[in-house]
Amino acid sequence: MADLGTYTKPLAYLGLITLASTALTFTRQATNFLRPSTLVKTYNPTHTNWALVTGATDGIGFGFAQELCARGFNVILHGRNAEKLQRRQRELQAEFPKAKLGIVVRDAQNITGDIDGVDGEVRAIIGAGALTVLINNVGGETRPSTLLKEYTFEEVQATVARNATFTIQICRVLAGLLEENAPGLVLNVSSVAAFGLPYISAYSATKGFVDSFTRSLRAEFGAEGKAVEVMGLRVAEVKTAGYDIKSNLFVPEARVLAGASLNRVGCGEEIVWAYFWHWLQGLSFDILPRWLMLKFAGMKLKAIRADMAAKAKSS
Repeated sequence: MADLGTYTKPLAYLGLITLASTALTFTRQATNFLRPSTLVKTYNPTHTNWALVTGATDGIGFGFAQELCARGFNVILHGRNAEKLQRRQRELQAEFPKAKLGIVVRDAQNITGDIDGVDGEVRAIIGAGALTVLINNVGGETRPSTLLKEYTFEEVQATVARNATFTIQICRVLAGLLEENAPGLVLNVSSVAAFGLPYISAYSATKGFVDSFTRSLRAEFGAEGKAVEVMGLRVAEVKTAGYDIKSNLFVPEARVLAGASLNRVGCGEEIVWAYFWHWLQGLSFDILPRWLMLKFAGMKLKAIRADMAAKAKSS
């Protein structure tokens, strides 16, 4: 029988290699927040290029529109409500009088073949300009903390369409235009839910889809030699309209999150935490056992579920 001491040195080396690898990973992730953004230098050096933001009437989407205008982009706003889009367009025009703005109306929950017409609409809006940035922000869960069996057929379909199907369809439609105007950029907004959380199983699945699609599309453009960068932006809680939570260090306002996201452009990562304090929270998913993280997540989502039930009874 071999002496236990025979394995002591190899195990020690293995432990050191593992520790070094982990430290290197964390260091590389941390430096993402120190690198300067290449957004304007690469994708809008003349301050005349265009960006399209999906789901731009509220929350993070409108925050993206504001931040892009502030950085010299012309912006196309996407949403399903034409009147609301026009109101947001007027607000942006007042804040950024030099920006050119346009709107595209499509319902992300009820996608039909007319999405193919977005290419022509965008070309008409930008004229001789260049669309170089596409931000796939549209998404969200309308029934948080809900058991899958409690969803209707229509609700599941809407969740999948809003968070996954529309993203892949709009990328399909505008990929050619981004290639023509290369270098181009696609930013897909993902979520901590992609880790697979209870009580939001359908939503979690769609964000896992977004992560996988991001990697695949990035690889596809690369394999074809196209200068279109694809990045996934992982986010946690954000203070947005209709979300009853106060903003704090770990729950930023929508525009703050949008600005942080644009600051990550050029870091070289496929999928990156957009906001530093979200990344700090997210380290727990890398360090702690999955069962423990699911226990904490389940407790929080159960509390939200109980609160929603109490409000429903009192209303």
